[in-house]
Amino acid sequence: MPVVPTIPPDSRAGILLVMASGPGVGIDGGEPSALRPVETLGVADVVVSIVKARRDKPWATAAAVSRQPRGDTVYVRVILLDGVSGPPPGEGAADQKGRAEVIAEFAARRLGEDLVTAFGARDVIILT
Repeated sequence: MPVVPTIPPDSRAGILLVMASGPGVGIDGGEPSALRPVETLGVADVVVSIVKARRDKPWATAAAVSRQPRGDTVYVRVILLDGVSGPPPGEGAADQKGRAEVIAEFAARRLGEDLVTAFGARDVIILT
């Protein structure tokens, strides 16, 4: 499994995400979320999934959005997080503390320009 350490710009928070090579057990050891096939995935789709999930998960203080291109498909996973913390940039590996729950997984034929811009050169976005 590839490991993607991230430290958001302008932040002292960090998280370590492990991206599985395919659908499997959910991040919390439970059932994985349903993989939703979409033609084009945009920022609005991601934001709506976060807003809907937050209704039942008020503990969430942040979200992570990861992408993993495989063949003609881009897999995007949205995870709600609680208590994201880690060392300042340059002081070692990032870690994850608190709860995390996968709330949405998409299989997109392509990403909308807005989401491509949001990702930039990164494969993980942390929203706090």
